[in-house]
Amino acid sequence: MVCPNCQSNISDKRIRCDRCGQDLILYKKIYRASNMYYNNGLTRAKVRDLSGAIVALKKSLELNKANTNARNLLGLIYFEMGETVAALSEWVISRYFRPDGNDADKYIDDIQENPTRLDGLNQAIKRYNNALVFAKQGSDDLATIQLKRVIQLNPHFIRAYHLLSILYMKNGENERAKKCLIRAARIDVSNTTTLRYLKELEPQPSLTRDGEGSAVTDKDTSSSIMPVSSYREDKPNIMAFVNLVIGVLIGLAVATFLILPSMKNDDITENNQNNVDYSAGMAAIEEKEAAIAQLQDEKDELEGTIIQLRAELEGIVIPESNPELYDPLFDAFSLYIDELAKAEADREFKQIAEILRLLDTSMFESEASLQLIERIKQEIYPGLSKEYYDSGHDLYSDTKYEEALEDLFLSYNYDPTNVNAIYFIGRAYHRLEDYDNAKIYYEIVINDYPDSRRYQNAKSYLNRIQD
Repeated sequence: MVCPNCQSNISDKRIRCDRCGQDLILYKKIYRASNMYYNNGLTRAKVRDLSGAIVALKKSLELNKANTNARNLLGLIYFEMGETVAALSEWVISRYFRPDGNDADKYIDDIQENPTRLDGLNQAIKRYNNALVFAKQGSDDLATIQLKRVIQLNPHFIRAYHLLSILYMKNGENERAKKCLIRAARIDVSNTTTLRYLKELEPQPSLTRDGEGSAVTDKDTSSSIMPVSSYREDKPNIMAFVNLVIGVLIGLAVATFLILPSMKNDDITENNQNNVDYSAGMAAIEEKEAAIAQLQDEKDELEGTIIQLRAELEGIVIPESNPELYDPLFDAFSLYIDELAKAEADREFKQIAEILRLLDTSMFESEASLQLIERIKQEIYPGLSKEYYDSGHDLYSDTKYEEALEDLFLSYNYDPTNVNAIYFIGRAYHRLEDYDNAKIYYEIVINDYPDSRRYQNAKSYLNRIQD
């Protein structure tokens, strides 16, 4: 236990700090109450009562803000509900209170080290905000399309399910709304918003009770029986006709002053809605046109690069002594030009990099050829380093450490400044119990990259090896 007054370590059995004399009885009660709320939150989380768990964990943190177990669990619950930003915020705060040996490091690394997943979560948040704007503007179709994509990117985003169910209910598609809410309820069984919307979808009970119909019928029947009286000839009543004419005139006046303006307002509302839909459609078209223009600019830039590279290649003077010496360079350059002509997602530079890696440039006499090689390396090596790092990290996560080392070393060779590759080479050697090699790469991270986020972890693991 840590004394709240002087921050010195003391035994859990002490009721007073030996150093400053601080009374610890109340502090221990608060500490136990915080742990009690944490246990309550953990119990609720295990049965997917996520909303109840959030309430309990927030109470725990109110009593002890440094309760990193409660804060980490709160972040996990937020992440399970699709609230990525809130989850990361809790983990960052937790890491501040306990920099070493904190599970929050693993949670943050798992998200940040998978760029594809992180980009998907960011896109889900952006699309949800766009859907919210479309919904406020009344463009339900556009909002629905955005929300469906949000759910594909982040299937646990509860707020997206809620908004989508509201749009379905607004358009009378109650069955679809109910399916969305049921999926949300599987994530968080006690979410009050989900339960309230499901309550709205329940059929309303009939207001007519047994016996009322018969009572009304009896009343109508009895009221239709007129008492028998003596015969008397009816005289014509002119006031009835006058009242009828007055009623017709009043009805026409009501129609003129009330119904017609309402119909005009409906027409105006419909026109405004059409304008909003048209504006949203135009915005989407403009966005597509901007994307097309950007792709065209990129295409023009690539074509200019290709022309420039061809000019540089033609300017290379091949020595007559050994013209075949430059054939591998020409092959690599030809492959590079072919890959540039493809879409960015379809480009493959591994074969080119392998040719350049095996190329013996010591015999090259042309300065232009050396500059061309260096330029191609600068273009393709960083991307290849990242690609090999991603595959190596995946193999490391699957405990295939020897195979991971092959890809991580390729990543390191293509970019010697890739601190992530260096760190995981050390981790892979550490897992294989090759502590000498692990020490080498941990020390590279510590000595050459002190500002890296891998610094503290590398230092911690190096201390374990040395101990």
